[in-house]
Amino acid sequence: MSGIAGIVGDVDNIEYRVAAMLRSQEHRGCNNNGFWVSSFVDSQLGLAHCGRVVSEMEEDVHQPYVDDDTLLVVAIEGEVYNYKELRRELSAHYTFATDSSVEVVSKAYHRWGREFLHRLVGAFVIVIYDRDNEVLFLARDRFGVKPLYYATQRGCLFFSSEIRPLFAAGVHRSVSPERWAGYMLYSSYGAAYSTFWDGVHQLPAGFWLEYNGYSLHERAWYSLQDDVAELLADYDAGQMAELFVDRMECCAEQSMSDVSSCGLRVGGRVETQALHVIASRGQQVWKVHTFTGDIDSVDNTPLATPIWVTAAHAVEELERMNVWVEEPFDGTESLVRTAMFRRINRDGVRVVCSGIGLDVLWQYNWDMNEMHYNYLQQNSLFSPSFVALAERPDYLHRFADEADNLRYLDLYYERIPHILRFFDRSAAEAGVTLRAPFLDGRLVALSFALPMASHKPRKMLFDNCMERRYNCSIRRTATSSMLPLWMSGGLKEWMGDALSDLRNSSAREWFDVLELDRMWSQFCDGAPLDIALLWKCVALHRQLCV
Repeated sequence: MSGIAGIVGDVDNIEYRVAAMLRSQEHRGCNNNGFWVSSFVDSQLGLAHCGRVVSEMEEDVHQPYVDDDTLLVVAIEGEVYNYKELRRELSAHYTFATDSSVEVVSKAYHRWGREFLHRLVGAFVIVIYDRDNEVLFLARDRFGVKPLYYATQRGCLFFSSEIRPLFAAGVHRSVSPERWAGYMLYSSYGAAYSTFWDGVHQLPAGFWLEYNGYSLHERAWYSLQDDVAELLADYDAGQMAELFVDRMECCAEQSMSDVSSCGLRVGGRVETQALHVIASRGQQVWKVHTFTGDIDSVDNTPLATPIWVTAAHAVEELERMNVWVEEPFDGTESLVRTAMFRRINRDGVRVVCSGIGLDVLWQYNWDMNEMHYNYLQQNSLFSPSFVALAERPDYLHRFADEADNLRYLDLYYERIPHILRFFDRSAAEAGVTLRAPFLDGRLVALSFALPMASHKPRKMLFDNCMERRYNCSIRRTATSSMLPLWMSGGLKEWMGDALSDLRNSSAREWFDVLELDRMWSQFCDGAPLDIALLWKCVALHRQLCV
């Protein structure tokens, strides 16, 4: 786990501000901290990096890395999995001073320019300052596994791995009513560049940003559609199904090959079970520790050691959130994951692999009429002025297949980016590094290409291939909700207090407070309640208490 932060512009005490940004995200690692300050055009540049080395195969190199050979200053948040292969290729043109991924990135950018991004495999945010040309370059991985936020204020550019360091540097701090209205009424997390804070943006997944001191440019460097089209032109459905499982195997083993101890979060979803099956049959099986937030089993055989998350644990995590939460969270599962990360860290496991993403990509029972954008639109809980702020998100049509358009929406705009940002932050808070091996460019492109290449349901192709390769079937298993137990164990009282606070908060005008009271009274009397709506209100409460 690591983090980056920086400021470009004419600001007072830039060293102090950069150091403040670094301190505000020390939970991302503090064994290898540093910052670098220099002149930049007619102002200044300050760049900071904090982190801890996770890979046992990579040299611990101080960042930001100053490469006198290329005249570049480089910092990386995340991991480049194929850096050793790139190093061998680049060795014909450069002499390397270290055995680190950050120096490989420096040489690769110097050799190939922006196109070097297409050669990288991994989850990363990269910051490069070209001292010779006085250009700052930032880039984010294909699917935004690693976050990058930025803000412009008084002609200055601020950027970091989290939102909080921007405020520590002096960026104005104000929640966005428009963004919260869109979330409350349409369950939308907004455009790829938006956040829940006014004036704070995120660099979209698969984009780079370039700043020369006068103008700022953003461009997409990765196109999923192009990768899918290339696969369709080169392979038939049967070949792609085999490539799909080959790539799954490669990604799972690669994510565990460089550490002596790796944890798996095993659950009822098919992608977590697939990760467990592959890990159990791979060369690294002795390194794997399996955990679950409830009891999961296949044929009555437990897959993992249960970690019991009680009501007291849930309340404890909710109380902590006012220190670190920066965006909404999605209720029960978010609390389970955060509590698990903390317990896993106490057990001495520093790297956790999650199957996040794949299940969403291969499912085919999508709601084709977009009702997930409409179900709260007419809710009487919200005031008319708040309702007027909400904008229904645009429905993107990147593919001919409507199901693929909805998958693309979830992958780049909705559920997956939101989950990735929250889990990155909660894992950092707990002191573990989270990897998402199945959010790999080749694997995701194959998951989109498969249904367009065959009339069979996509999941049938996958199931047949897994049964043939591993002689086992993988099915979604039902898991029981912990919420009823939590409610009877003290969470209900905590939520009642939170809603009371919300009624008297700065967001009071967003609600019909009488309706808010009525909703909670009916719930306490046993009336059915939209639990998702309740969690939205709790998430807002935690945000306003930051």
